[in-house]
Amino acid sequence: MEQQFGCCLWFDGHLTEAADFYLKTFEDSKKIDETHYITDEHGKIGDLLTIALELAGCEFLLLNGGSDFKPTPAISYVVNCENEKQLNDVWSRLNQDGETLMPLTTYPELGKFGWTNDRYGFSWQVRLGDSLQTIVPCIMFANENYGLAQAAIDEWIAAFGGKQTFVIKGKEDRLRASGFQLRGQELIIMDSPEKHDFDFSMGNSFYFYFKDQADIDQAWEAITRDGKEWPCGWMEDRYGVYWQTVNQKLLDWTNDPDIEKAQRATQEMYKMKKIDLAQIQRAHDGLN
Repeated sequence: MEQQFGCCLWFDGHLTEAADFYLKTFEDSKKIDETHYITDEHGKIGDLLTIALELAGCEFLLLNGGSDFKPTPAISYVVNCENEKQLNDVWSRLNQDGETLMPLTTYPELGKFGWTNDRYGFSWQVRLGDSLQTIVPCIMFANENYGLAQAAIDEWIAAFGGKQTFVIKGKEDRLRASGFQLRGQELIIMDSPEKHDFDFSMGNSFYFYFKDQADIDQAWEAITRDGKEWPCGWMEDRYGVYWQTVNQKLLDWTNDPDIEKAQRATQEMYKMKKIDLAQIQRAHDGLN
């Protein structure tokens, strides 16, 4: 199936080192691509901008964005391991030089489980599964968002397309956790009554490969109606979760081997909030 979804991790340098770290940590992993800065608006020309990886079947984009944003455990990644040896190996690597949030041990409701922030600050839940290793993004609603998880699922499904897959309820029939799919990607949401000293940030975001301008327009209107518009096709929904706009033609234009065409397309994109594919194409083709 053609890739439709990915997770973006915001870094301040260290991209090559981090990519190597993750490729050695997870099964069925490979490097997909890398890009470099081709204009000097947001970085030094020639420096690494992104490295795209496939980790246990899930796409991750490592973004060299600078020091403005840091990841938080409000977004984490659940690693389902197929046996205890694999679980112990994954935990050992992720937890080394990291920060333990929940020690790796056997919990009554969770089985063998651990939660850690890795050496780069990204948050991982490691658990024993019953099939090949997978990674599932997990979104934690807490603080002002507590109690709004079901509303968020409904809005995201309406905006992007998908379905709810399971619901776990607690006291007073309140939603504790739920699984859902967005364009074929499995995700989990947790509704936490506990107060936390963190919330969502651009340090973690998600992106979709939108098929055309109408697809972009529909999602943009739905997400930003009560949220915020950010430059370069970034959207923030009303809960503070960040989503990015990706399109294959857009990637082709901004990564064109003809550097002048790529620069024109990239500079045009930098002027925008919502992506206008026709306008970027005109810039790429030198027709503006």
